[in-house]
Amino acid sequence: MNAALDSAKAEALLDQIESYVPFFVLAGLVTGGVLWGLQFSAAAELILFWITLIGSIPFFLQMLLSFLRRHFGVDLIAAVGILASLLIGEYLAGAVILLMLSGGEALETYALRRAKKELTALIARAPKIAHLKENGGIKDVPVEDVEIDQIIVVKPGEVIPVDGKVTSGDSTVDESSLTGESLPIHKSTHSEVLSGSVNNDRVLEIRATRKSKESKYQQIIQLVREAEKHKAKFVRLADRYSVFFTIVAFALAGVAWMISGTPVRALSVLVVATPCPLILATPIAFACGISQAAKRGIIIKGGQAIEQLARAKSFLFDKTGTLTLGEPLVAHVESYDPAFSTQKIVKLAASIDQLSAHVLARSLKKYAEEKKVQLVYPEQFHEDFGKGVSGQVNDVQLRLGKLTYLRDHQVTVPQKLFTLHEKARATGQVMIYVASGKKVIGAIFFQDVIRPNIKRVFSVLRQHAVRVIMVTGDKNEVAQHIAHEANISEVFAECLPEQKVEVVEKVQRTDRPVVMVGDGINDAPALARADVGITLGGHGSTAASEAGDITILVDRLERIQEVYLLSQRVLQIATQCVLIGMGLSIGLMVIAAAGFIQPVIGAMLQEVIDVVVIVNALRVIIQPVSSD
Repeated sequence: MNAALDSAKAEALLDQIESYVPFFVLAGLVTGGVLWGLQFSAAAELILFWITLIGSIPFFLQMLLSFLRRHFGVDLIAAVGILASLLIGEYLAGAVILLMLSGGEALETYALRRAKKELTALIARAPKIAHLKENGGIKDVPVEDVEIDQIIVVKPGEVIPVDGKVTSGDSTVDESSLTGESLPIHKSTHSEVLSGSVNNDRVLEIRATRKSKESKYQQIIQLVREAEKHKAKFVRLADRYSVFFTIVAFALAGVAWMISGTPVRALSVLVVATPCPLILATPIAFACGISQAAKRGIIIKGGQAIEQLARAKSFLFDKTGTLTLGEPLVAHVESYDPAFSTQKIVKLAASIDQLSAHVLARSLKKYAEEKKVQLVYPEQFHEDFGKGVSGQVNDVQLRLGKLTYLRDHQVTVPQKLFTLHEKARATGQVMIYVASGKKVIGAIFFQDVIRPNIKRVFSVLRQHAVRVIMVTGDKNEVAQHIAHEANISEVFAECLPEQKVEVVEKVQRTDRPVVMVGDGINDAPALARADVGITLGGHGSTAASEAGDITILVDRLERIQEVYLLSQRVLQIATQCVLIGMGLSIGLMVIAAAGFIQPVIGAMLQEVIDVVVIVNALRVIIQPVSSD
């Protein structure tokens, strides 16, 4: 155990030192260039020798640790190239190889640190202070100190710190990022509330039913930790080819030495065995792809995400806020009284609802504005929070709300409306009923609708033989309705965060790599467990965005299609770079083994190969992928 700990500390120290090597080497190259320009070539050679020798030490130590773990990668080729350049006096070539190697390592380390931020984001969002009600007053205490059955106060706009039951108060709570429920949920006395959800409107007093460490939010944090531990190991594109290329290079060098009887012939072979296609051209292709994606509002956290996405065999989509817009819109309006047209019902209802802060009221007002309906200020207004509103508009007495709210106020509600209500609820719709006097005159239907162009996105994925699946915490009836509209045949509904992780693992057994697309806190464990996590960051939670490997900053699902096609193009060009570079290098190695290329000429030809593959890698920035 202590040996493993010491090894980890040593590796961490080496990583820290390696992060400074690119700057050290670059400074040496600049200094050497200046000295060469001033005709001090001997001093320039000396500087290049020492920066190459000193700068390569941490990489040789890191390589030794890798060998002890039986891991052989592309770095071995670079090390051989550096050693060969030092032995034959080609110090400039060695410094350039070291700069390529150290620069690539630095970029990879940065991407890895970015990818590790999800736990930090989750923990940072977790409430740290709870308002404890005690001895007739309120005292702020660390959330870890809240005991079961203690009463805490949650103000409007605050995150609920622990799981509990409402003992006093009346408010709506946003649980969308935890459960996938798109609409705020009304909470009153005896209602259960979850930590991590947001209190929207009024003060709530809550009796804690679990301690902080046992709460819903902490469970999700633990799920993310577990998902990260079990994430599959990934072999970089460059490392897949490095073993073959290294064997060929050493074999040809050995044969050349044996035939010629001189080590110079072997060094000539090793000098032209350029690792550039593996350690530079491939990262350049990925960097260009990341740059192109950023211009489209897509943040990719490293080359691994591009490789895995390009090879994806299955996509899992969350429903609320991912496949749908995540907010209720007016679907249609019905009139039950010939004296009131649907337009008049919208005018009356929106006029009285414009004084309410409820999410449905805001949506209705927006709908009225889109239909260019002229609203009037209500003469009377009263709101029964979480139930409905009443008032007077143009001398018409109105009451808006649920059927039970209308019936409780002596409005006659036909039985057929209750039947209609249940059918509409099964499709995920929410209804506001409008009454004038004692009669129901109409209803306004709201629904979270699917995003535009969603079928085109799925069509592109299916053209590439990708499996498309919906996984959601919403009710099965609602999920099936959305799946039908979006043309999705596979649905996993009513899933808790841990069950979403189980779905990811199940799909990984048959169709890997798996891509998870989501936007809520409840998606974070599945995003972390998937081979690639894609988050819609336009309105999604910070925790979900940080848990993903790719974040789409703009609220447009078609960017999924774009980044998928872009990743395939990047991988195709990167693979071309590797194969072209290896092919040219092997050809030159054969010629060098035959004695037709001297080390100095070999170093020059090596640079020609480098330029060829780098120019090919830069093709990624030409003809960018777009869905527009």
